[in-house]
Amino acid sequence: MKIKQIDNKSIDSSRYELRVLGQEWNERLLRLTSQSPVKAGRFQIHFDRSPDIFAIPRLTSYNYRCLGLFRNDELLGYVFTSYQKRYINQRVTDVIYLGNMHVFQHGLGREFLKLLSDRLSGIISKNRQIKFIYAYIMDRNIPAMKLSEHGFFSPRVVGQISMVNILLLFPKQLSRTYTVRRAQPADINAIVELLKEEHTNKFLAPEMNGDLFLQNLTQRPLFGIENYFLALLGNEIVGVCSAWDMTALKKNRILKYGLRMELSRMLYNLAASIAGAARLPNTGEALRDITIAEYAVMDRDPAIMEALLRYVYNTFRQDGYHSMIFGGGANDPLLGATKPFIAREVRSNVVLGTLHKTHPEIKNTGLIYADAIQI
Repeated sequence: MKIKQIDNKSIDSSRYELRVLGQEWNERLLRLTSQSPVKAGRFQIHFDRSPDIFAIPRLTSYNYRCLGLFRNDELLGYVFTSYQKRYINQRVTDVIYLGNMHVFQHGLGREFLKLLSDRLSGIISKNRQIKFIYAYIMDRNIPAMKLSEHGFFSPRVVGQISMVNILLLFPKQLSRTYTVRRAQPADINAIVELLKEEHTNKFLAPEMNGDLFLQNLTQRPLFGIENYFLALLGNEIVGVCSAWDMTALKKNRILKYGLRMELSRMLYNLAASIAGAARLPNTGEALRDITIAEYAVMDRDPAIMEALLRYVYNTFRQDGYHSMIFGGGANDPLLGATKPFIAREVRSNVVLGTLHKTHPEIKNTGLIYADAIQI
């Protein structure tokens, strides 16, 4: 879907400026973000990045900037621009990810995007290998979608991703076809081979190779080879996924459920008491989530993915977690692996843009990568 364009020259941005915000702004940014949660209908959620709002950009990019919107010395908003290498047309391509954009005063989004486009135009003109700019916007986040329609980056919606939040209530029967175990150092080559095949064929998937895999093992907090789970058919490794408790980096706090969801939460907690599972938290408290950070299965078989999810589900249910987060392109058959579970799906639009005069050719966006780490 092509997003309509507007006359950018009609915007007076002379009263505003962008400044690079360093680590010393961390506490201020965390506080301001808590005061501007994401709203979708009556549902409100705070994507809490405490204790360090800069941590995820550091982990997911080779360079990043936090840009603040100022009028005089008043901070009015900010956005992270993360420089990444992602697969497009099955080739590693330099892109910029726009994430964590918050504007604290109503009506300033257009000015912010105009200044941001001017800043990035200068960067891209000097750094021609950067081809695209992309962002995820929650499907029901109407204000953000309207803001994207201003079209400073020649944006277009290239598809949707689906983030599925699986509630860990009753125990699940394990697969009778596949066995699942935790990975060991000797499994690294097989894991990298599976992940590289999956990532190469997904639009906007992160670059994957042996060196990057080992780098992730050493740099991610509370993460090691034991966070990978393997599905085996006999002695053959046919699937892998990583399960990561990311609460050291980010937490999801539901600030308002809405009437229907609040009733569902009460009924769920009654069932959880019976099942011996963790009760859903009150508003404002953080969910204990486990994130399926990467995954790959042979022949993209949903049955293998389901076997992995069932095993991870039971493992972390016993440890008192509330939910398991699993994402994929909205039309990805592997999402069928979530059908046996109690789950809530949240869809987001994938908005892709460029500041080049012409769009570089995109051959296929059929399978879009849903980056559960940075969302």
